[in-house]
Amino acid sequence: MRLEVALAELKGVRVALAFPPPAWVAPGVGDVLLDRLRPHFPTLPVMLVAVQKHGVRAHAAFQAQALVDGADLTQLQRTVIDLDVPPALPDEPPPF
Repeated sequence: MRLEVALAELKGVRVALAFPPPAWVAPGVGDVLLDRLRPHFPTLPVMLVAVQKHGVRAHAAFQAQALVDGADLTQLQRTVIDLDVPPALPDEPPPF
């Protein structure tokens, strides 16, 4: 499954945003998708967002809606990742 993602700083918090179909930005199917996304962004909180005419809908394991309220997510530079391909290993080992 291919999915558009972006990195952003919302209200001082750096997050990874994923842009699935709007029906997936909800508990249940959204939680499964969040679990698949976490290995691709191990150091960042991940949230699902759907930009719609009347605003932005968000879902995450935290208060995502509070972060996206008032944010303009339409201008973010997005990239596409394939969730069926394992994430790349880090270039460097952890410093501990």
